[in-house]
Amino acid sequence: MWFNYSSILDFNLSRDDPLFWSRPTPVDCNMIRIVGIFLCVATLIGIVLNGTLLYSFVRYQAFRSPSNIFVMFIVVIGLFSSCTMLPMTGTSSIYCRWLYQRSG
Repeated sequence: MWFNYSSILDFNLSRDDPLFWSRPTPVDCNMIRIVGIFLCVATLIGIVLNGTLLYSFVRYQAFRSPSNIFVMFIVVIGLFSSCTMLPMTGTSSIYCRWLYQRSG
């Protein structure tokens, strides 16, 4: 089902206006909520798996070969994105609007 939000949304808002960041999305919210739930599940899985890998790299010195150091940095980047980007996108997708204003 499609609905035209152009009559509701004010396109004259600038990015400095707080109302700009709280507008509803112009697509079907049910599909976006499904994606948001998937992103929240991916957040939890990413934190657990990347945290486990990082713990094993720190705990066991045998894993600290030069090639595994590269993998460890990729794990750190994955853990960082699982803790910062995915939760923000997932929760905003569940509510069908950006929850974090301009700072997010």
